[in-house]
Amino acid sequence: MKIELDLPEWTEERAIYIMAGVELAAYKVPFKKWKVKVGRCNMCGKCCMDLKNHAFPTIDGKCIHLKKRPGNNPEWECAFRISRPFGCCVGVSERIKECTEKYEEI
Repeated sequence: MKIELDLPEWTEERAIYIMAGVELAAYKVPFKKWKVKVGRCNMCGKCCMDLKNHAFPTIDGKCIHLKKRPGNNPEWECAFRISRPFGCCVGVSERIKECTEKYEEI
């Protein structure tokens, strides 16, 4: 899909996010190029299991809203679903070495 927009000049000084539901599809930080998602989340939950110095409510560093998905799978999801905090939706997990969410600069 290709999106073309003429945005006002003041947006150059702001972060811009393109969402597909609660999933970040592309983003641009001020004065840098766009980054587009090329690898999706595998729902391992690791990004929500090590929040020791964050404002989110946690138990032993794990977000209390992170829940294992029903069934026999290793997947985790946010209990808030579509209502989860925006910061959680746009947090790029570069700190998680094995994260499957990958972005390419365009």
